[in-house]
Amino acid sequence: MTAPSDAGDHRSPRLEGSDDSRQPDDSCLHSRLQEMSSRLEALEAENHLLRTLVDTHPDILFIKDAKGLFRYANRTLTDFYGTSREDIVGRDDSHYTGNTEQSHFFRRSVEQVLSRFERETVFEDATDGTTGEVNHFRSIKQPFHDIHGQPLVAVLAHNITTEVREHERKTRQIDHIYDTSLEGFWDWNILTSSVTHNRRWSQILGIPESELSNSLEEFASLLHPEDKPEAMIAIQDCMAGKTAYYHRHRMLTRGGDVVWVIDKGDVIERDSEGNPLRMIGSITDITRIVESEALLHQHSRFDSLTKLANRATLIDSLQQAIIITDARDTHGALIFIDLDHFKKINDLLGHTTGDHLLIEVAHRLSSTVRDSDLVARFGGDEFVILIQPLSHDPQIACRELDELMERLQQALNQPYSLLGPQSQPLQHHSSASLGSIMFHDRHLSAEELIRRADIAMYRAKEAGRNQTVRFDPSMRVELERAVQLENDLRRAIENEELYVELQPQFDRGLKLVGAECLLRWRHAKLGNISPYEFIPLAEKSQLIDSLGDWVLEQACKLLEDWQKGTAFARLYLSVNVSVKQLDSPHYVGNVAKALSQHTLDPQYLQLELTENVFATDMPATVARMHELRSLGLRLSLDDFGTGFSSLTYIKHLPFDELKVDRSFVHDLENDEMNRRMVNFMVQLGRELGMCVVAEGVETPRQRELLLEMGCDALQGYLMDKPMAIEAFTAKYQLG
Repeated sequence: MTAPSDAGDHRSPRLEGSDDSRQPDDSCLHSRLQEMSSRLEALEAENHLLRTLVDTHPDILFIKDAKGLFRYANRTLTDFYGTSREDIVGRDDSHYTGNTEQSHFFRRSVEQVLSRFERETVFEDATDGTTGEVNHFRSIKQPFHDIHGQPLVAVLAHNITTEVREHERKTRQIDHIYDTSLEGFWDWNILTSSVTHNRRWSQILGIPESELSNSLEEFASLLHPEDKPEAMIAIQDCMAGKTAYYHRHRMLTRGGDVVWVIDKGDVIERDSEGNPLRMIGSITDITRIVESEALLHQHSRFDSLTKLANRATLIDSLQQAIIITDARDTHGALIFIDLDHFKKINDLLGHTTGDHLLIEVAHRLSSTVRDSDLVARFGGDEFVILIQPLSHDPQIACRELDELMERLQQALNQPYSLLGPQSQPLQHHSSASLGSIMFHDRHLSAEELIRRADIAMYRAKEAGRNQTVRFDPSMRVELERAVQLENDLRRAIENEELYVELQPQFDRGLKLVGAECLLRWRHAKLGNISPYEFIPLAEKSQLIDSLGDWVLEQACKLLEDWQKGTAFARLYLSVNVSVKQLDSPHYVGNVAKALSQHTLDPQYLQLELTENVFATDMPATVARMHELRSLGLRLSLDDFGTGFSSLTYIKHLPFDELKVDRSFVHDLENDEMNRRMVNFMVQLGRELGMCVVAEGVETPRQRELLLEMGCDALQGYLMDKPMAIEAFTAKYQLG
């Protein structure tokens, strides 16, 4: 179908069967004229319909002459260039983009199409006349002649910018993995039974790439005969959806040598009936590890990223240091270090840059301490330094410790030369909070010394960060309180000291759509205890399972009451779930039992999981999440942006809702970068088909910005604060 042209003459249709030599009577002439008028009206209507169709088409449609000048353009193109149809006719692209080189490219393209006079499909770029942004298009170019015989080119251009950028991003990731990985990657097309590999796979097995047949039969032939049955069963279990593929076995090289590998993978594509179509994975050569248990033990003692001692090595060394200082009447010390605002590095610059910073910090710490001291990476952005020996004189030992902490702080405060996104060099300024404790005898265990140094470090953070704090005996009050609260918490349910508050959630029209259950503890003697204090205690003391089961039971009772024909029958109720609960093999069964004991529609019960689930055993976590989802309830990704989320995992997990963490909402009004991050989160959630909820909304401007970004629901003190169940019912019963 050719787009209608504004230019050109409109010739009257020839009257079929007319004869100039004969004069028709008046009635015949009148009939012919009416017929012509009807045809013209039909043509006009068809022309209007075609113009409307072309103008409302989401793709760009235009016609150019042999000089590359526009003869016609639909509204999509004129909007793209920020102009009108009347203005664009007779001009070329450079008039709107200012890019003459691009205009010359388009003109040459027209000439080439006209010279071959065949339809062509090409990929090309164009500059948005409004934003200046370069867009990518898939264009179909069709040459034709107008009614005057003038050669023209009609172009249909589909904007594929989003697809191109996503493809480029994935290609960069894949290329990086394939180019730098020490693992042998494989990709199995189950329908064709063909398997492709990277270079490392062939290197591990000593097979030249040119000799690979890339078939499943070849893989099976390379399996050690004794390991082959179990390996094939593991693959079949994975294909059946029982579990991810993970197997340790032997493989045979062409020379007959044995290579021990860990082979792991999973099905990433299935058809509509659940049959597997594609499976990818990798093999890791563990031959040396298997052959040398001593080497395995050595590797298990050091952090793989920083090459520092790990936590296990630190604790063993600290236990020995306690004995030595006691025997030699000297002092030792422990310094606990936590990098300030390290999470923002990962959020803004990426985990690769964050890893580079950790490596540089490790180097500076090691270069600052003495040879007799031990530097360990305790986990994440936490480091611990074991200092020994210090003077037997406590005052001199304190001075030595303070001087060392000052040198460490100075070293960590120096600028860092890092590689940012796209390997761009950047200068980064960072700081750290340091807490320390001295020890002299066997009075305290290694775990207790680490705990006290940790407390001192958090005091340094509370003092404004970039501080050094030595543990003071007065801080024991905190320890004693923690122990007392832990004991009291064990009896809190029995003593009926726990209760639930509800914080309402509202949709875009500020209509009540649900509430979040918030656990509260009213201590018999101490009054209200903050959940920020007792929830971590519950997780450390394994009490979180019983607390979580209690809250779930309260939520089920409440939903059952609501769904008995009340105004709350269609309200969602959210319950927070600790990663410790999800780690339990009994958790899914506990949830199923709670649901079975109440008459309720489970789709209105929502479990909120934090991003910490991504730092656990992913195959087991994913399996439990799917089991929970099969019970009919909803899953929410809570506190998004504050933890360990991976986009690779998120898109494959059965989340119904994404909650933007309050820390991002808090800075929404004054921080442009923060606004961009929140907007990205909202768009990500919507693209993945999730309901997006923002929590911690406290100002009208925050609400306005979040609604503009497309947030589906809001929660925060601006709308309403948490309240007792009775107060919630009384306030919203008539809403």
